[in-house]
Formats: sequence, structure tokens, C-alpha cells
Amino acid sequence: MKKLARLTALLLTGALLLVLTACGAETEQQAKQRLLDEINSYRASLDPSLDQLEEVKQLSDAEQELIEHFRAAGKTVLPESEADKALDDWGSATEGWSSDMDFGYDWVREDNKWIYTLDAMVPANTPEGKAELWAALKGSGKFMDEDYKHIGIAVVTIDGQMYWSCAVYY
Repeated sequence: MKKLARLTALLLTGALLLVLTACGAETEQQAKQRLLDEINSYRASLDPSLDQLEEVKQLSDAEQELIEHFRAAGKTVLPESEADKALDDWGSATEGWSSDMDFGYDWVREDNKWIYTLDAMVPANTPEGKAELWAALKGSGKFMDEDYKHIGIAVVTIDGQMYWSCAVYY
């Protein structure tokens, strides 16, 4: 029964994505590229000498695999056991790369249990959405280090809302 419910949810999500795409809504891939462009614009606005972050397919694939766990769960929270497995897989996929910065998800203690939350919503593709994104980037304080050169970035849709995450590497 659970498998049927998940399959139905997946089919409905796919149908919704097709409808939104037909109506001109932004796809996950388009949102990902826009976010990357905005992150690089934000970095350039802070210091024009900062290198643009280069997306590395291996790192973006690892990031996508990580947040696909949220899509599979159909929600933006994962229990600690599932999150640990997802993070172990992410760690294996990014082995050899150095990162001390991620964005979009966090550990939260709720009801005396640790849960992993995906909390960075993709803002609208409008001037207001850009301002919202830049405020989030500024508030994080994580994108201005000159040593950061590479990025893995991913977008996922859950219940009709797009969420994103990234990790920056040096």
C-alpha cells in the first residue's frame, strides 16, 4: 500500500511538473542555473577579484543524490538515521574534495530527536526573489571566502515548492 501511495505521489508530482513547465514555470535545471549565476553575481558584488564558483558535475551529482532523499520522503525533514545514511553516501561521493561550507539544510533538535531539514526555498525569478536570495546569501556569511573555487548545487521539488542546497569547495 505504501508503494502504491508513493508511486501515486510520484506520478502526481511528475504531472504537476509537466503542467507547470507547459505554463512557463521554471524547471529545476533552470532554477539551479539561475541560483548559480546569482551566487556568482553576489560574490562579484562583494569583491570583483573573487573567482566565479565553477560547478563540478561530480559534486552537483552528490548534492542532488543527497536531497533526493527528501524528495523520496515527500517532505523537508528526515529522521537522523536516514539523514546519516544520506550524508555517508554524500561523503563517499565527494571524497578527495575539501569543503567546510554547505547551505540549504541543517540539523534541528525536535521532540528530543535530531532531524535533518531542507530549508532553503528557491525564490521567485523576480527582482523581489533576487533580493530575498541575496539577503539569504549575505545572512549565511558563507560565500565570500576567496579560497572557494568549486560548487556542487542541486534543486528538488517537494509538494510543488522548489528547494535547493549546495556545498562550496576549495
